Amino acid sequence: MTATSTPPLHVLRGILRLAKSAPPKPSATASATAESASASSLPPNDDLPFQRRVISQYRQNISLSPHEARVQRQIAYDYWILKQDLAERARLHELDQGADEKLSPKELSRRAAARAGLQLPKLDADEGER
Repeated sequence: MTATSTPPLHVLRGILRLAKSAPPKPSATASATAESASASSLPPNDDLPFQRRVISQYRQNISLSPHEARVQRQIAYDYWILKQDLAERARLHELDQGADEKLSPKELSRRAAARAGLQLPKLDADEGER
């Protein structure tokens, strides 16, 4: 899909979904925030101003000229794809944590090569002994 073929509402929903599901940022006031959140009925949401900003930008861009609207859609689409890729990278990074203790050096090398877009040659242990 490209920015021109993706509906703007689809991109908007994707950005809002990724903003909502983003992991919370650790801070020194996290425990104080958790205590105050348990006292209130609404869950804390640090991204609420960001979500409001995204929605207001979407509403403002409805009345733009076709060229300006296309530029704004492209920016939003690029941001959405960037956030998706960063979320996937974080997920893969978390899966790889501790891999050096669980996996063999050969498997670690294969995974590192795959991340770089390379493919290691097949090494047969039996060929080296002959």
